[in-house]
Amino acid sequence: MSRRDTDTPSKGDSTNDANDRGPTSTLSRRQYLAGTAAAGVGATLAGCTGGSSGLTVGYALPFTGTYAYLGESIVNGFEMYLEQQDGEINGEEVNTVQLDTEADTNRGVEVTRQLLIEEGADAIVGPVSSAVAIAMMDIIETESSAIWLNANAGDYRVTQEGCLDYHFRTSFNDWQTSAPLAEWVYDNVADNVSLSYADYAFGQNSKNFFSEAFQEAGGEVVEEVGIPLGTSDYAPYLGDIEDSGADAIYSFFAGSDAINYVDDLTDLGIHEEMTQTASGFMFSEDTLPSHGSEAAGMYSLLHYSSTIESERNQTFVEAYNELYDASANVYACQGYDSGQAFGAAIEEAGGSDPDDLVSALSGMELESPRGDFQFNPDTHEAIQDMYVLEVVESDGENAVVNEVTDTIESVEGPSWGCSL
Repeated sequence: MSRRDTDTPSKGDSTNDANDRGPTSTLSRRQYLAGTAAAGVGATLAGCTGGSSGLTVGYALPFTGTYAYLGESIVNGFEMYLEQQDGEINGEEVNTVQLDTEADTNRGVEVTRQLLIEEGADAIVGPVSSAVAIAMMDIIETESSAIWLNANAGDYRVTQEGCLDYHFRTSFNDWQTSAPLAEWVYDNVADNVSLSYADYAFGQNSKNFFSEAFQEAGGEVVEEVGIPLGTSDYAPYLGDIEDSGADAIYSFFAGSDAINYVDDLTDLGIHEEMTQTASGFMFSEDTLPSHGSEAAGMYSLLHYSSTIESERNQTFVEAYNELYDASANVYACQGYDSGQAFGAAIEEAGGSDPDDLVSALSGMELESPRGDFQFNPDTHEAIQDMYVLEVVESDGENAVVNEVTDTIESVEGPSWGCSL
């Protein structure tokens, strides 16, 4: 298997939600993967040499800037699947090409065009940013030459406005990571909430989906507070939440915003009077180690946790740790399942014709580390179990871990008018 990195350096843009040309290596695939992971560069360098024949997978992901960790984790998951297949699917060598989207919409379109037209990719894996995903839709539809395995971008509008035959969500959508928690919160936590959220498209979508579902369940939303991305001091905003008199809070924050929000919430003692609930990215594996024991007792909803107690997941967690000397996370799972979907589609179709791959993937079930998983035949969205996670204190390396409290099975979500 070969990896060709043809990107050029430039700056990433953390508000939009690269790479030097990598050196050629003669290391074995396993040596390469383990070595680069240990060096902390993930899959950002060129791997084994090889020709351009066989199958080609294009990674359209951020490898620099704020979201580099997410992009590298997705690549690690996909590469681990390929490692388990000895770099071949259906007897064909798999070549990978990775280009840095920089989490920028214009760059995302450029990268997608390059992968489809110049590299002849059979599959596109990515992106991370929903804004980039929406920008990619036209070129994916126009070329109609590859399947698109959407390994992270969760905006529902990719389905509502795109409704593309070639798009398959191997991750989640923003309805799934918010609305199903609403009824659980109403039944188990409180009948009234305040909402706090990062004030951009994904945060707004999550807030709206939760609010609608919570009120449909019979609950009351007493306050809404939108907070700008990149806020360092949440105290002025948390005052409005505290004064609302609500019994619980539902939030959407991710990355450093999640860390700063929880720090200020606990410093002010607000969590002692109001139960904090959230979309699972507030407590996912990239942010959880930064939270202290004060976060114990907070709840979230996500489609994956490394603590899912299934044999399939624990095998995945152990294999990932052995290969990368790192903890498995939700992004790695999404990358791994993208690999599984690509491999299964190639084998079922008997080749890489994109329309044959679409037929093979539509309605397909995967044995995912996350649990039951199926592509909705009408929308190509993921149908999957969602997990209510409680932050609990730990005696391990981190102060807290996620513990599965409840499972909401086979969450499908709306069709948003898409019928393939």
